[in-house]
Amino acid sequence: MNIAFLGLGKMGAAMASHLVGRSEHTLTVWNRSVAKTEAFAMKGARVAATPIEAVQGADVVITSLLDDKSVEALFYSDSPLMNALRKDAIHLCLTTISPKCADRLQALHQEHCSRYVSGPVIGRPNVAQAGKLMQFLAGDASAMAEITPICEYFSENVKVLADVPASVANSQKLCLNFFAVATIEVMAECFTLGEKLGVPRENLAFFFDKALPAPALNVYVQKLFSRDTQSGAGFAMVGGKKDVSLMLQSASDVHCPLDIATVIANKMDSALALGLSDLDWSAIQEISRKRAGLD
Repeated sequence: MNIAFLGLGKMGAAMASHLVGRSEHTLTVWNRSVAKTEAFAMKGARVAATPIEAVQGADVVITSLLDDKSVEALFYSDSPLMNALRKDAIHLCLTTISPKCADRLQALHQEHCSRYVSGPVIGRPNVAQAGKLMQFLAGDASAMAEITPICEYFSENVKVLADVPASVANSQKLCLNFFAVATIEVMAECFTLGEKLGVPRENLAFFFDKALPAPALNVYVQKLFSRDTQSGAGFAMVGGKKDVSLMLQSASDVHCPLDIATVIANKMDSALALGLSDLDWSAIQEISRKRAGLD
């Protein structure tokens, strides 16, 4: 297959690294910052100067961009990119977008006679690099069958959601991200309360470590315990706030209050106001500590 990969941020680059240099596929990459394409060019990928050039002749177009706005800046009715996209091509969107955006993309591709699949992933960039992500696919049935083997290069578990709108995959991702960040918030508050009450942090960390063996959650036990706020290969605060905002908006659309998410969003706003946008989203613990008078 001819694969075009648009967006080489931390997650995008980690996933695309599994596709480059494979004899059964050709890979074309595009990124706003050309420097991020150099490593792929050295491994045999073709580098496109524009996203329009990237999708020309592509069987599969994979997008790993920032948000709704960045995706829909390229994919809209009669856009230059859509006009360059061949009929029956597949658009696999890995970006964490709103369910409403996924609905619009699905309708757009149906109108264009191309095929759309939402394919959000669960996992940090180091997990993507190891090829051990969890992924949900929803959308065009024939397209999902064709791209599942491609997704399995970077995702250890690919869950195909049959006979549902593409947006269900995005909704499922938001629900699981909510669980993750809510767990972070609860642990952060426990560490903060425990410190105020004289409970050794290592005692709480021992319990959390045993209670949360899943690697995707266990990593935050150690980050919170050691107050390691650097995002590194993880998830920065600014991206976390975007996702929490999507959770709250999606919940509001269906009249489902998310009280914990509201608390988390407030703390993330405080963190961003303090210039902590590049810290890991688990740094919301620092806001809890500040409000408790610990720092």
